[in-house]
Amino acid sequence: MEKTIFEVAKMDCPSEENLIRMKLDNISSIKNLDFDIPNRKLTVFHKGQIEEIEASLAQLNLGQRLATTEHTD
Repeated sequence: MEKTIFEVAKMDCPSEENLIRMKLDNISSIKNLDFDIPNRKLTVFHKGQIEEIEASLAQLNLGQRLATTEHTD
């Protein structure tokens, strides 16, 4: 499994969290989403398909930037 952290510049309230959840809901490789709204960070636990995840986030125009990806258990 992989852990990818995105910085999301325009994520500052629960409504953006809901938008992101709805957008990523149908990507089967995602196992968990962890939102840190005060620090504007999204952590995605997934198995592959990072390109699809990144493209889906880009469609929301929330100023996302992939910060790191690492393997995790």
